[in-house]
Amino acid sequence: MVRQKINKIAFYRFRYPMAYTVFAVALASMLIIAGFYLPGGLTQSEIDSALISDDLSPAQLFSLKPDELIYLPYRLLQAASISLFGISLIGIKLPSIILGFLSALGILYLLNLWYRRNVAIIAALVAVTTNQFLLASQAGVAGVAYIFLTTMTLIAASMIARKSAYAKSWILAGAALAGISMYMPLNVYMLLALGLTALIHPHARHLLFKKSAKPIVGFASILFAVIISPLIIGVINDPGVLRTLLGIPKDFSNIGGTAQDLLHNYIQFHSPATSEVITPVYGLTVVLLLLLGVYRLISAKYTTKSYILSFWLVLLVPLVCLNPSFVSITFVPVVLLIALAIEYLIRSWYRLFPRNPYARVFGLIPLAVLVVGLVISNVDRYVYGLHYERTVYASYDFDLPLLSKKLRSLKDDKTVVLVVEDKRRPFYESFARHQDMIEKLSVTSDPSAVASSPVAIVAGSMKSQVEKLPSEIVVMRTAEDADRFYLYKNR
Repeated sequence: MVRQKINKIAFYRFRYPMAYTVFAVALASMLIIAGFYLPGGLTQSEIDSALISDDLSPAQLFSLKPDELIYLPYRLLQAASISLFGISLIGIKLPSIILGFLSALGILYLLNLWYRRNVAIIAALVAVTTNQFLLASQAGVAGVAYIFLTTMTLIAASMIARKSAYAKSWILAGAALAGISMYMPLNVYMLLALGLTALIHPHARHLLFKKSAKPIVGFASILFAVIISPLIIGVINDPGVLRTLLGIPKDFSNIGGTAQDLLHNYIQFHSPATSEVITPVYGLTVVLLLLLGVYRLISAKYTTKSYILSFWLVLLVPLVCLNPSFVSITFVPVVLLIALAIEYLIRSWYRLFPRNPYARVFGLIPLAVLVVGLVISNVDRYVYGLHYERTVYASYDFDLPLLSKKLRSLKDDKTVVLVVEDKRRPFYESFARHQDMIEKLSVTSDPSAVASSPVAIVAGSMKSQVEKLPSEIVVMRTAEDADRFYLYKNR
């Protein structure tokens, strides 16, 4: 009777639709804010990625350089975005924001496939508010592609294992995702974990060898081979690409420095952020849940998901220890382990009160406090880490939005010369090719061009080389190096 009364409460009955709505709205809001307003600048890694993507030619897929071949699927997306929106924050970051949004929805769906709905929504909320997810989803580099591809590949594998109505389509989708994943360093180990599970786990082996439609599997194999064909040719031309994809360092002489990076990235809570990534990448509470999840994984040995996670971690952990910068690749297994820990906590509480519905309902209060605390602390670390951690904030370059804003105010001037350092010139030349604010925007490293140009904009680092008073100084909101550009007019 009591359970029936509780089930009739409107809030209780609609708890999942309400939770999913809050999840989607909060996710979209966080990604937009993270992408365009916080931090609102570009790291050197994003600038380098944009340059590689902008120079990419789809007609030359079988003769790409190694830095173009690695992360190729993401680079193609970024190239398309830059062709539409130019060298701008939105042009560089939009692919990551879209992939981040789809990844979050995929994580929620994957967790619903692997766990109960209450566990799925809680774990998904914790996951999408972590620094690692927010940073990866706003950065114009390929880190978020790890999250997207691993999530979608696991969804495809799960749907195939469930023998859904569209199992044949999921086989083809899984083959395509697997082929695309091969372009991402270390992602091959996730595919290897799935393959080992299919060969060793009895149920998975039965589905693979007894129930699979052989023509579909054959066609999927051909699709996989076609997708990775540029990669195969690239490896033949430069075997070093294979070493990069497998995550094997060129030398093992810097093990001490690697170990220090590993500590900074994951467990050095007393000495946070020292680079463009907020470290440790996961908060202390998340790490404690992760350790509980590892304990549950060891004690739950016989399920398909435990096989996948166990193989994955055994293969991945040593390579991550050798390549501590690949933090994004650890995100999905970490989320799955956190969900395993949350499931254990909820079941443990329910076992204490198996027949008392009031205790089961009121048990949600401490769980809600835990989840809300985790979400708030995660967002708090992200916001304050970017605003007040000097090394993180200093790693972002805010010149591009400042320059774009100033050029819009000069739209009546047909010719503008931009004088920048020689090392920054390729980026601004790419920016000049795509911009439509000025009829003719030329880029040079020669300060003497200021004298012969009607309007010239000089980077702050080169102001000492111009013997003329500026008409205007373009500044940013920092105490140091705030003078970013100097405007000169010869009329």
